[in-house]
Amino acid sequence: MHMNAILLAGFISLLPQAAMAQATAQADPVDEAPSEDDGAASDGDIVVTARKRSERLIEVPATINVFSSKELVASGNFTISDLSTKLPNFFIAAPRATRISVTMRGLGVPGVGLYIDGVYQPSDVTFAIPLFDLERVEVLKGPQGTLYGRNAYSGAISYVTRAPTNEFEGEINAEAGNAGTVRGSATVAGPIVKDLITARFSGSVQRRSGFRNFSDGSNADRDNYEALSGRVMIKPASNLTVDLKYTYVNKLGPSFLYHQVADINDKHGRLLLTPVFGPATGVLAGSRPQSRLRSNSYSGKITFSAAAFDLISTTAYNTLHFSDTYDVDLNTPDTFVARGTGALRDFSEEVRLQSTGNGPFKWLVGGYYNRGANGDCSDCGGLFGGTALGSRSIAQAVPPVFYNALAAFTDLEYKIGDHLVIGAGARYDDLKQELRPATGLSLKGRFHGFQPKVTARYLFNPDAQIYASITKGFTQGGFNSSLVGTGSPLATYPNQRLWQYETGVKTNFDDRRGSVSVALFYIDAQSFNAAATVPTPIGPRVIQVSVGKLKSYGVEVDASYRVTPELVVDLSGGYNRVHPTVLSPTIAPGVGNVGEQFQRAPKWSYRFATTYTRPLSGDVSFEFNGAVNGVGPTHFCGEAQVFGPCPTRNAYTLVDASASIVWSRYRISLFAKNLLDTTYATDFLAKTALAQFGAPSAGSVYGDPRYWGVRASAKF
Repeated sequence: MHMNAILLAGFISLLPQAAMAQATAQADPVDEAPSEDDGAASDGDIVVTARKRSERLIEVPATINVFSSKELVASGNFTISDLSTKLPNFFIAAPRATRISVTMRGLGVPGVGLYIDGVYQPSDVTFAIPLFDLERVEVLKGPQGTLYGRNAYSGAISYVTRAPTNEFEGEINAEAGNAGTVRGSATVAGPIVKDLITARFSGSVQRRSGFRNFSDGSNADRDNYEALSGRVMIKPASNLTVDLKYTYVNKLGPSFLYHQVADINDKHGRLLLTPVFGPATGVLAGSRPQSRLRSNSYSGKITFSAAAFDLISTTAYNTLHFSDTYDVDLNTPDTFVARGTGALRDFSEEVRLQSTGNGPFKWLVGGYYNRGANGDCSDCGGLFGGTALGSRSIAQAVPPVFYNALAAFTDLEYKIGDHLVIGAGARYDDLKQELRPATGLSLKGRFHGFQPKVTARYLFNPDAQIYASITKGFTQGGFNSSLVGTGSPLATYPNQRLWQYETGVKTNFDDRRGSVSVALFYIDAQSFNAAATVPTPIGPRVIQVSVGKLKSYGVEVDASYRVTPELVVDLSGGYNRVHPTVLSPTIAPGVGNVGEQFQRAPKWSYRFATTYTRPLSGDVSFEFNGAVNGVGPTHFCGEAQVFGPCPTRNAYTLVDASASIVWSRYRISLFAKNLLDTTYATDFLAKTALAQFGAPSAGSVYGDPRYWGVRASAKF
């Protein structure tokens, strides 16, 4: 009862803010409905495949935000970071081009899974993969482990790419902006053999000069990538489809641009002096920081359709190679330089048998197999020991980890009468890991978890429902590789487990001119892990540790209304109270205090956006898009508080705007992101272990300053 009162109070307090937000869940309808299920949605509905079958968004008993291909292209969203201000209770920190941390409802990596066309991406490094040639992006909040596996502990992000078409088509997009930025993408699709073999090929490229290195005048924040994708669909029979896909990404970007040459930030992240370097000012000192990512992804999907069911097999193989180079001590000239490299290979196979049609009983059963290996090697300048490679660098290898996983899952739903629908699901995961050092004995571990789910929803009519769900989330434990062989009990860390309770309402109104969705959630994390700097037999280390129990609760509101045929207003907002309730005495100094708002979890966020379209002449029209995005104060604890106070970033507001001329199949836009040139931090690292060695503490990771330019697209 007490918790219900808190949630209700939080909801009431948010209502004034709800007038200043955006309903991304009610995005433009997708261009092409998914085809895994033969059910069809009514005209104008948003169709999603969040539950592995096609259904109307309003019917899914969960919080889902959808971004259509039209919205992604028109607003210039090229990475997952571009979506961070568009979602309530959603936070992204990106200190390096290959290190992106995603947090949903206060809980984050490794608890947020990324999936591309249903294939799990086995490393958080893949969050850096650029967005291109997408049909839509689905963001699912809360535990999604029943269908998405052990690493969808707090949510899942699903990229759905465009499928080949039986008619010839293509698209070209180009953008030029300040900071020496040029982007482009192209797609061509069509039949190779009409009605039998179709194909789609796409590519995307970016060049960004970035900011200036104060010490030698070179570019220090260049952010370049090339991405290619090819997809072929073969339909040898009316009920059999073979879908083959390959994607290559090569990305070169900045690494650790938050470093400053002195400890000039107060505990709130405010600048006490003009910073010597960082994206906010356009200059930095020391060596050129750099991150690189190369990925190859192969997948094959076979769908066999019978009268009452589909049999679907998805096979995938991924390889990743990534590296980082950065100045550790933050001084000029460099005293310590760190270089890290990593590699991963991953194979997976999923088989599903699921019902089709529009009957009252919908069912799905499946199995999953996964195996792979990952490892990395760091070169650190004399801080923690290792083999000397040169005057300023010392190598420290991290043993590779090999893993094998099996899972079985099911999802059931039954409609009772015309209004009540009940559902249940479950998944069991069994994961084996083995760490194999170059010398000595290997270390083995086994992690398993059971994830049940129960849902109920009541349909007032096809455009209004109320729902409730109870879901268990799980993500496996693992090894702190650098501690293997030291005798430390922290060489392994355990599973994370939580229960989420959610209730919400979704409705369309005024002849579908408007929509509203509201969700209340309460999360009881019975065990959670975090990165913390702790003493070990070989010196202080940043490792994953089990730190206690945590609770998260809050509210999310999404709304959209077409005021006139020309004007659409979108509103969204979120409130999230997330805090530890029990902390390990030895770990507590590294992650905050009981009752204190948890790291990388703003208490509130909002978005207010408008789209105004005015016909000019013939098929030519003018379109204006504007958005105001607000994010509340954010704690950045983690490893920081061991050696200093927990830093807090103040609230900030960002304004985006664009003006476009649209005609026929063409669009040209003038745009500005962060129009008011707000200086704000997206991540923080204060008083790290390096401070023990006389190095200054690192400061803020700054978000991009004002970015403006011109964007054009053409379809054929």
